[in-house]
Amino acid sequence: MPGFRRETAALAIERRTAEEADELFGLYAREFGQELSESSRKRWRWQYLDNPSRSLQGPEIWVAREEQVVLGQYASMPVRLRWGGSEVRASWGMDVFLRPEARGRGLGAQLFSTWSQHVPVALGLGLTPSSYGLFKKLRYDDVGPVAFFQKILDPSAVARRRLGPLFGSLASPLLGLGLKLTHPERAWARTEVPKVGTIAAFDSEFDALWERAAPSYAMCVRRDAAYLNWKYVACPHVRYDLQEARAAGGLRGFAVSRVAEHRGLKLGWLVDLFADASDHAVKDALLGSVLDGFRRQGVARAQAFAMNRELQLDLRRRGFMPGRSPMQFCVRSQVDRGPIDDPSRWHVVFGDSDMDR
Repeated sequence: MPGFRRETAALAIERRTAEEADELFGLYAREFGQELSESSRKRWRWQYLDNPSRSLQGPEIWVAREEQVVLGQYASMPVRLRWGGSEVRASWGMDVFLRPEARGRGLGAQLFSTWSQHVPVALGLGLTPSSYGLFKKLRYDDVGPVAFFQKILDPSAVARRRLGPLFGSLASPLLGLGLKLTHPERAWARTEVPKVGTIAAFDSEFDALWERAAPSYAMCVRRDAAYLNWKYVACPHVRYDLQEARAAGGLRGFAVSRVAEHRGLKLGWLVDLFADASDHAVKDALLGSVLDGFRRQGVARAQAFAMNRELQLDLRRRGFMPGRSPMQFCVRSQVDRGPIDDPSRWHVVFGDSDMDR
């Protein structure tokens, strides 16, 4: 479009107004197609308008304008974050979108900077190579990647997928034996037996669980009932399986999981698992129940991301193997920098940000 590269034009980056929504969705539809644009609208309403941490000013979306023309936007997802010993306002960086004619002018970097300047803690998770480079250029702290773990539940299915029907059938017994020897599944030695059951939603007991367990983490998004119901019950495009664990008469933890097909292989995702970081018995009981459910559904491979060292220990005891992680993670804090020193006490999983979309 003429005029986009004129250096004399005044560039403004401000919060997006309601009136600009249709124009931006129109740009999105022209770039990615009408069908994808319509599905994006539905998810957008849930992700930005229904978010319980949304501010009174509306969605935290920053728009670049020049001569009253919208050039692009950067969207973020606000959350309440336990950060060190207190709770602060934070947000996950989500999507940058620019008109094709406006690319190559450094607008993405300006949108990133404007966003991070307006929030105490800015979080960038699951970054593309270009975004990762930009975050580092802007001097964000590089605290990733978030560790990835997997556990093969059906060696035959995995071997056939990788080697074909004939060679896969021949190799699967050896693969299964090797996994049992190198990554055995060992339940945690328990002095109590937590009771695990399925739930349909999260009630006020989960508010109390958050208050009890949150101090065991140096960083964790506030997982109260309002957040959990929005994230895992009201989500319009993904259905989750929810489980809770009780012991000594009280709620002690929960797990969120789902099953999906990927390239002919049935995968089981451990999306979230939350309890006091030191409560290994409860986390192990939840893990065992999730894995049992995966096996009943014919899952070939279970997968999880986990930044917390205690949760990593729980996964390893259940036979999960570490793998190469694509989930880069960068953070900028304008408040207490203490938590940056020990990311192993952070609770970040696949359910955080919009990774599972």
